[in-house]
This record gives sequence, C-alpha cells and structure tokens, in this order.
Amino acid sequence: MSVMNLVVKFQQYFFQLVAFLLGSLAPLYGNVFNFVLLVFMMVLFGINRKEMLQNLRHARGYIGINVAFLIYFSLHTLVVLLKEEAITPPSFGTFEVLLLNFILVPIYVVSLKEWLTPRLLICFLFLFCTGCLLLNMYVIFDLVGISLFTDTSCAINFLYTNRLGGNKLGFLGGNLYLEPQTLYIALTALISYFLIFTCRYKGVKVLLGVMFLLLTIFLSFTVTKAGILAFILGFGIMNFYLFKHSSFRVRSAILIGIVLLVPVFGIFVFDGLKGKYEERAEEVVREIENVKRGIYEGGTIAPRIGLIRESFMHVDEFGVWGLGIYAKHRVNNWLQSSEDGLGAFTNVHNSFIHYWIQGGILGLAMIVFLFCAPFYRMFRTRRISWLICALLVVMFVMNNTCILLALNNSRLMILFLLGMFYFYGDVFWQLERGDSSMCL
Repeated sequence: MSVMNLVVKFQQYFFQLVAFLLGSLAPLYGNVFNFVLLVFMMVLFGINRKEMLQNLRHARGYIGINVAFLIYFSLHTLVVLLKEEAITPPSFGTFEVLLLNFILVPIYVVSLKEWLTPRLLICFLFLFCTGCLLLNMYVIFDLVGISLFTDTSCAINFLYTNRLGGNKLGFLGGNLYLEPQTLYIALTALISYFLIFTCRYKGVKVLLGVMFLLLTIFLSFTVTKAGILAFILGFGIMNFYLFKHSSFRVRSAILIGIVLLVPVFGIFVFDGLKGKYEERAEEVVREIENVKRGIYEGGTIAPRIGLIRESFMHVDEFGVWGLGIYAKHRVNNWLQSSEDGLGAFTNVHNSFIHYWIQGGILGLAMIVFLFCAPFYRMFRTRRISWLICALLVVMFVMNNTCILLALNNSRLMILFLLGMFYFYGDVFWQLERGDSSMCL
C-alpha cells in the first residue's frame, strides 16, 4: 500500500473518531476538541500540502466570509481600544476560540473532499449518534443510578422534575449545559430515525430503532420547549420526504411505528405531563398573557420577547458597526437598567441577534450566510437533501432561543455540520437515493 493510501486511510479513521467524539466529548470539552483538530491539520498539512492548498482554493469563498468577519472583529477591537479606555481588557479566548472554530473547522471539513463517500458519511452519522447516546446514558445513570431499574417510576419522575439534571457544571471535568445537550439529542434522534430507512440489514435497523426511541425519550426528559418543537418540525420534514419517496410497505411501517410510540411515551411521560410538562404549559399561557400586558418577567417566552425588544431599543448603538469585545458588557448594562425586569439575564438568548450586536451588519450577514449557504447550494445543484433541511430547521429554531453559536459546548458542532451540509450536500443526497452501498 502506498504512502498516500495510508494517509487517506488514516484520515478516514480519524474522521470516524471525530464523529464519535463530536457526539460524546465535544459537548463537555469544546476547546480541547479544537486543539485536537488543530494538531491533526498541522500534521496533514505537512504530509500533503499540495492537496490541502487545492482544497482551500476550492473553498475560498466560504472560508473568506468567516475570515472577513474575524478581520473586522479584530480591527474593531483595535479601534475601540485606541479611542477609549478599556472597560474590560481583552483576554485569552476573545479571538483564539473564534479563530479555531470559524476558520479551522471549515478547513478540516474541506480536507474531506477527495475521499468522502456516502458509505463513510453514514458511518460518521452513526458514530455521532452513538456518542451522543452513550453520553446521555451516562448522564442518566449518574443522576438516578440503579433506581432506574429498582424504582423506575420514581427515577423517571426525578428526571422530568429536574429536567435531566439541568445545567451540569463540573460534570466529568467539563460543563454540560442543558440547551446544547438538548440540541445534540434532537439532532441525533432525527439522524438515527433517518438511518433506519437507509441501512439495509435488519439487525442494524433494530439497533437504530432502539437508539431513536431512547434519544427521543431523553429529549422529553429535558422538558425544553424549543428543542421539542424543533424536533417535531424536523421529524415532520423527514416523514414528508419518506412518505413521498417510499413504498406502500415503508409508509405502513412508519404509520404503525408512530402509533406504537404513543403508548410507549404514555408510559414514560404520563407523570411528567401531570407534573413538569403541565407546569411548563401553564407557564407559557401565563407569560403570553403577561406579554399582552407589557410584562416580560418569567422563565420562558416572556423574557425572550423582552430581550429581543430591549435589543431593538438599542439598535442605534450596534445596528451598523456592532459593539465588538464590549458587547457582553454593554448588553449586561442594558438588561440591568431595563424597566422590564430583565436584570437577571446576561445575554439576548438569540444567536443571530448576538452576532449582530457583536459584529454589526457583517456579523449578522455571516451567520445568515452560514445557515443559507447549504440551501443555496442544494437549489443550485437541484439536489435537495431532506435530512439536511430537517437538521437545519432544528438548529435554526434552537439558535433563536439560545446563543448556541456563542457557546463552546455547541458552536464547534454546529459549524462542523453547517460546513458538511454546504460542501457535501450531494453526498447526503446520494444517501437518500440509496446509493450508499452500506454495510452497516
């Protein structure tokens, strides 16, 4: 076997390792994962510099948008620091992590171009789901232990009441926040559902069915409205595609499966619906009424509407140029001085507004571009991947209720998938056409 073939094999194995780590450890140690990628890319660049440079030229437009934002962000910081006394001095992490995420991640994704096949992609998706499932199984056993088997009803009620443990600080040496965790679960649940209809072997289909069932149950434990709504929308898109392109036998199987899921979830979430879900539903109704009266206090819809309203009240301060490194400090000042009782919050809970406040028009344009670019590429090539559409909907909905694109626990994964969707939409399309020759 030639040296180049060995390099490709090594890249393929590393790609599959990345998939597993992306679902299992990246939610805990996002920054560490950055440096793992950095070391690998340095080695790869030293081994095969010519091919790497060719791939970078191929992706210069996509990566150039990110580079332009970071250059602007750096110049903005320099101008602000030269013009006025520093409110809070820049520290490690202000630029370095953004550079690693927005530049390094797409560069790595582009490096897959010469050898990524539908078969490897489906292995990547399977391992990504496996990593997420194992992480969340560990979380559950860490929370309830063997009581999950000895006193199942009490353990499940505990999981619903505590919303899967909420934000878990110092968990396994990292921080596992609930919103990013919910995003991972919603994405992998949809992917595992898709893989059921892609893989050919019955044993693997059963395994994927169990994986899908467990992940959806874990998602229900979070009692996160945005995550559950996003999953339902993505699930609807996937089933629209499956019903449109599948045989009568597959359509019947889907309907039977959905019907069977109802009593299963009735067993698991009945007490939760009486408890935490009922409480959250009443909270939503109450806060909708409060918003109508101009009251933005609460823990769900009302404060988020208030945060958006407060942001637009200050749009003249950030609308064009942004606030740069002082964005967080200024936002905190807005919320603390707000007459709507928003002083308990520290950010705008919306990724798009967050980058608009931070980077002005260019920051907002960059985030919109990252989400819209996969759709543009699919429509231009006329190869629509319904899996990509479903996953993009999940990410879009949840990024409108939380700054997931600003959190180390989720930003890398989101940018990784967005890059995959843009550069390899045709490979996803081939999977949906049954061209994967899968051996799973």
